[in-house]
Formats: sequence, C-alpha cells, structure tokens
Amino acid sequence: MIREALKYKLKIDAAFNEQEPLKGVFIAVIHATRIPPHIGIIADEKYHSLSIKGQDINTPVKAIIKNSTLRKIPTLLIKLRSHPVFSDVYLSEHFITNVQQFNRVDIGIATCLSPLKLFFEEVYGIPMNEINYLYELLPLLESKGIIETIYSLNVNQKEYRLPIYTNKEIDTGIEQVRSEFNS
Repeated sequence: MIREALKYKLKIDAAFNEQEPLKGVFIAVIHATRIPPHIGIIADEKYHSLSIKGQDINTPVKAIIKNSTLRKIPTLLIKLRSHPVFSDVYLSEHFITNVQQFNRVDIGIATCLSPLKLFFEEVYGIPMNEINYLYELLPLLESKGIIETIYSLNVNQKEYRLPIYTNKEIDTGIEQVRSEFNS
C-alpha cells in the first residue's frame, strides 16, 4: 500500500475562504504536514474527532478554522460529495457514535483514523480492513468518487505531498503529544 501512496498526488483545488460557511461533510486534516497528521470529520458545521485527550465532539467549526488561522496550522478540508440518502445532521450524529466507540487515541487501541474507518464502512459500505493510514484512505475515497473538493489553509498547494508514515511513527507521535499534554 505504501508504494501506491507514494504515487498518489493529492490535488488541492483552492485555498479555503474563511468567509465561506462549511456546508456539507468534510474530512479535516489538521497539522497536515506533521507525521502523522490529525484527522476528524466536520458535519453540520461541527467538528468531531478522537484525540489523546479523548472524544472531541460538537466543536463549532469556526473555532477550528480560527485556531488554524491564528496559529498558522497547515489544514486541509476535504469536502465529500453529498450522501445520496443521509442528511448532514444524520451523518454528524452517526460520526459522533463512531467516536464514542473509543475512549481516546492510545497505542495499539485506537488512532484518530479509527472512527473514520467505522464511519466509511457503515455509512458508505466501503471495506476498511486494509486501510490503516490517511494516505491509504484518501486514494480509496477518490477512486469511489466520494471526494468532491479539497481546500487548504496554510498549506503550499503546489508543493504539498500527503505525509507517508508508519505505525512506529504514529506511536511516537502519540507518546510525544501525551508527554506534552501531561507536562
């Protein structure tokens, strides 16, 4: 899978206009240049994710955008095509139940990708048993026609490449954030 990921070029369509409302469902890739990046879902203008601190549910998306803008955090907002059956409100509630399946990000238990894997398997019927990294998820979603548009915030659109990383690097990232969080 890593070989395919190295060939994959994420096409960023435009810089995010902060005046635009985030209508629809998005994958938010925060610290998009970090190994590993952090990911969550924006639906019904609320951000949800699983982190080292625990479940981050119903955070107003404006707070995420403001934080990324002020702190110049490289962020990608990957808009998904409208679901043919479910509303954004339903998808938001469904993703919350996926996040609630886990207490927090922890080595060998769950990563921030874990609730997204449940979400795409349950809502879109896409098998996720072979997906372990964001760089595997995005090409799969694109091949299924699920990605509509990719916006960037504080990301060099021409030079950006999706980071490729290993489980060891995820574990190291978890330990690093945990030590920062506990100090």
